[in-house]
Amino acid sequence: LTAMVGFWATLSLNIPDFSRYAKSQKAQVKGQIIGLPLTMFLFAALGVLLTSASTTLVGETVSDPVTLIGHIDSPFFVAIAMLLIIVATLSTNTAANVVSPTNDFQNIAPKYINHTRGVLLTGLVGVLLMSWELLKKLGLIESDVSVESMYSNWLLGYSSLLGPIAGIMIVDYFFIRKQELDVAALYTSSTLYPKVNWAGFIAFLVPVAVTLLAVTADVFTWYYNYGWFTGSISGAVIYYVAANKLLLGAQSHVGDLAKAS
Repeated sequence: LTAMVGFWATLSLNIPDFSRYAKSQKAQVKGQIIGLPLTMFLFAALGVLLTSASTTLVGETVSDPVTLIGHIDSPFFVAIAMLLIIVATLSTNTAANVVSPTNDFQNIAPKYINHTRGVLLTGLVGVLLMSWELLKKLGLIESDVSVESMYSNWLLGYSSLLGPIAGIMIVDYFFIRKQELDVAALYTSSTLYPKVNWAGFIAFLVPVAVTLLAVTADVFTWYYNYGWFTGSISGAVIYYVAANKLLLGAQSHVGDLAKAS
C-alpha cells in the first residue's frame, strides 16, 4: 500500500508544474479528476483483464504486455502494438519523470541550465541510476537483483521521504498561510518569507531520522512500513508547532517593530 502511495506521491508534490497553467482553480481540479483517477482506473482494469485473458489466449498467465505482444503471430499488429508501447512509455515518462527534475535543475542554476540542458541532465541521471540493468540486458554483467523487488523497496523508502514534505506543504498553505500567498514577496527579501524555513527543516528531518532509525536499528518498523502516512502526519504536526513558534513569532516581532517605528 505504501509503495503504491509512493508511486503517486511524486506527482502529487510536483503537480504545480502542470496546474500552474490552468486558467482557474476549478479548471485544474476538473483536469486532475478526469485526467488522473479515471484514466488510471481504466488502464489498471485493462491490465487485469488482459492478464486474465492471457491464460486462455496463449496458455499461460502473462502480466508483461511486451511479452504478451510477442505471442502475436501477425508482424503488422506486433509493429503497431510496439509503436503504441513506445508512445505510451515516452509520454508517461515525460509527464511523470522528466518535467519535475528538469524544472528543479533549472531552478538550481537558471543562468547555466536551460530547459534543454535540464532534460539532458535528467536523462543522464536516469541512465546512471539504472545502468546496471541496461548492462544486464545487454549480457555484459550478471545480477540476481530483481527490478520488481528493488522498485517496490525504492518506492517504500521514497514515500517515507516524500510524506513529511507533503505534510509540511499542506499545513503551511492551509493552516499557517491561510491559503493566502504574496507572490511578489516570494521573490524579494521580504521578512514574510524567510530565506531559510527552519521550521520546515525541523519538520522534515525529524521524521527522516526516525525512518533511518527504523531501517538501521530494526525498531519502529511500523513507522517505516507505513512511511508516507506516518511521515506526512509527523511532518504536519511538527511543522504546525514549529511554524507557530518560529515563523509566526518572527513575523509578529517584525510587525511590532514596524509599528514602533
